[in-house]
Amino acid sequence: MLRQKALKRISLTTLVLFLMLISFSLDLITPKNINNLEEVEYVANLNTTHLYLLNDDNYLVKVDCYLKPDSVSNMALEILNNLSVNNKKYNNLKGLIPSNTKINKIDYNNQTIIIDFSKDLLNVSKNLEEKVIESIVYSLLEIKDIKNIQIKIDGKNLKKLEKSNISLPDLLNKEIGINKTFDITSLKDTTKVVLYYVFNANSIDYYVPVTRYVNSKDDKIKIIIDSLKGSYLGNTNLKSYLSYKTDIKDYSLDDDILTITFNSLNDLNLESVTYTLANSVFASTDIQKVIFEVKDEIIAIRLNN
Repeated sequence: MLRQKALKRISLTTLVLFLMLISFSLDLITPKNINNLEEVEYVANLNTTHLYLLNDDNYLVKVDCYLKPDSVSNMALEILNNLSVNNKKYNNLKGLIPSNTKINKIDYNNQTIIIDFSKDLLNVSKNLEEKVIESIVYSLLEIKDIKNIQIKIDGKNLKKLEKSNISLPDLLNKEIGINKTFDITSLKDTTKVVLYYVFNANSIDYYVPVTRYVNSKDDKIKIIIDSLKGSYLGNTNLKSYLSYKTDIKDYSLDDDILTITFNSLNDLNLESVTYTLANSVFASTDIQKVIFEVKDEIIAIRLNN
């Protein structure tokens, strides 16, 4: 009898503990916790975009940035906040928008975004005026639904940079160029190409687009290859992994597909070589695909995303 009573007590205790365990588990899955789980999943689905921040050599450097999926206007606002001089997230790189700059209004319509800034936007030195505009334009154009940008200052269209006396079109896009260099002696046979170089900071490689104006009758592909094979850009810290010793056999164009054939790559950094070459081509032409071959064997394909 005593044994049966003891077993009943043990069973009852076990049942109580089991029910408490279930209750505890259910308590963990509360509306609050469900929201937290949703928030984690939401953050995991961030959009990858890019910012263009200034390095110590006054070049705008392309860096990764992650945005929550949102309206175009809200994503643009987040990008502009990240372009502030207050942004300390990136070592040795800085934003250019003065900290006291206010954004009066943002309008978006038909792939054009209109940003109305306070006059503090251009409270920078003469040599940085154009860099501020380039940084804003190139960073905002990383949002796929934006094709043009219009900048206003306290309600009026920004038509000229007062300190540098540079005129601006009403609608801004990548035609304005970035990190511009001019290697020209006349206005004849002038060609514009965009070259991607590499900038290293704290053992991290960043990519830097440079708009180069040259006097040349060569096609843009040859200009890009010859320029990048110079290895370094002048007296800067920007370099190309495409050495002058790189043995490029040939290149051919079929509609919007470019094929570049190497005799050999030797010890070249394949990732950086294909990235800088392909993105220079994409930024300078209407080509949509670059195929890289070594002795007629495909080693890499880059698409213009």
